[in-house]
Amino acid sequence: MSGMNRRRVLTIVIVLLLCASLLGFGLFATLRGQDSSAPSPEPVPIDLQPKQVEVSTPDAKNTVGRLPGELARPLTDLTLFEDPEYSSEDRQLDLGEGEGKSVEFEAPLGDLGAYAAQEIQWKDCGGRLCATVLAPLDWDNPAEAAVRLNVMRRPAREPKHDPIFINPGGPGAPGTEFLFAFGPTKLPNHDIIGWDPRGTGQSTHVVCGSTEQTDAIKDLDGTPDDDTELEALRQGARDFAAQCREHSGKLLDHVTSVDVVRDMDLLRHLMGAKKFNFLGVSYGTYIGAMYATLFPDTAGRLVLDAAVEITNAEPVLQVEGFELAFRNWSEWCAKEEGCQLGDGTAESVQREISDWLETLDQHPVNVGERKLTQTHAAIGIAFFLYADAGMYSVLAQMISDAMAGEGSGLLDAADQLNGRSGRGWDTLAFAFPAMRCVDGPDRGADYVGDYRSEAEAKAPMLGKHMGIEYTCEYWGARPLPTYKLDAKGAAPILVVGSTGDSATPYQQAVRMAGQLEGAKLLTYDGPGHGITTGGNSCVDEVVNAYFESGALPEDGKTCS
Repeated sequence: MSGMNRRRVLTIVIVLLLCASLLGFGLFATLRGQDSSAPSPEPVPIDLQPKQVEVSTPDAKNTVGRLPGELARPLTDLTLFEDPEYSSEDRQLDLGEGEGKSVEFEAPLGDLGAYAAQEIQWKDCGGRLCATVLAPLDWDNPAEAAVRLNVMRRPAREPKHDPIFINPGGPGAPGTEFLFAFGPTKLPNHDIIGWDPRGTGQSTHVVCGSTEQTDAIKDLDGTPDDDTELEALRQGARDFAAQCREHSGKLLDHVTSVDVVRDMDLLRHLMGAKKFNFLGVSYGTYIGAMYATLFPDTAGRLVLDAAVEITNAEPVLQVEGFELAFRNWSEWCAKEEGCQLGDGTAESVQREISDWLETLDQHPVNVGERKLTQTHAAIGIAFFLYADAGMYSVLAQMISDAMAGEGSGLLDAADQLNGRSGRGWDTLAFAFPAMRCVDGPDRGADYVGDYRSEAEAKAPMLGKHMGIEYTCEYWGARPLPTYKLDAKGAAPILVVGSTGDSATPYQQAVRMAGQLEGAKLLTYDGPGHGITTGGNSCVDEVVNAYFESGALPEDGKTCS
């Protein structure tokens, strides 16, 4: 790959996917993905003397009759989509708590009142304000140990409202990095608060195997052709789970979305906010909906962009969204003079690429000491399908380069989605499976083959190349049951969905808006995953009005 092309890829990495979603441990799951957004190059003036935060005393129980993090609505009140006693027999629960030799917990503060009495000590950190907050490792046993939460704040120009908390998705993406998508003119009347959820980023985070150990697992053939390759893939999942338990210990039992939303309520309180305002993308829509369900008394204005599936309807496989996006790209390529693939039809473009991907199964492309495998190439293609048509020509160049034997561009892209950098594996690569695998039960290892067959049937172009995985099936922590999230009693919520979203298909936004009490749907007619930070004037107008006054769009409102 030429130096110019490499620079283009790196630019895309920074601008297009600030917090790229992790796909490598199972692209077919529906609960994943996140925003495509650009960091703001403009520094924000720092308020070196932010307003004093009023904190509760243990007996005051805030202004809502409970301590921060105490559930306003018990989990027992929620409808279950899954049997709470069910857990796949394939899960390695016999791993126990593990040593946790790479995770160090903080000393506990005491009971919940002590956590509520913290005062945030802000410091300047290069154009933003940063702080560290402690939360209980186990919210039901707060005196056992504490986890560290890394928090970052973009001060409002003219603070008029409670702050807006943001989450970019994943799960496992650091929210502090997402904060740089919010320049000084984006929602200027609100402080914007990004935080790295427990298990992620610079907070107390999940640690698994070494770079070499993780590479060995990630490089296994994700499209096994025989029993030997299949068993190697299964054993890789078992080994990965054991490595994570060995290094992360009991943290793996306390990174559920319920834990995360209880942290969110604590942060709301420590920021002095009566209501929790929120903008969440992809997985962020899940924790936003969960917060509104468990804390309806303090749920404020929530924008949920690029919805994951929260209903018990027949799921729309994520790979179906990528298949649609790839089809749209193929149609562009067939008509574009600069795209040298195919012979003038979308079908021929797809056929040429599919045939090439098939050859990679036995003959991967050498990239230095590594190899561009079939699965890596498919994930690298998916990387570009997160974006809109502005990235079409770059994808065409990357595929052409790889076909010519220069596969570093697609491998770089796959690494970004998988959570691998030049330093090795980022915390995203480990936090993603750790959080995903405890948020709901799986059907067991025997179901994975059926799932692959379904994916191939619904996405004949990409479904057979993306590969399969057994991470959750052999995970070492017990999952939560799947709760029905309904936001009963919360303020009205704004759900945003893009018709051409590759990672979280639009139908999921329709379903989320239908299930959450009082929610309204804003439709963006176009491609892209996560539109609220993309600079679309129509979307911005609706979102700004909602955050400023609570105004919701009329039924059927569509932007383009």
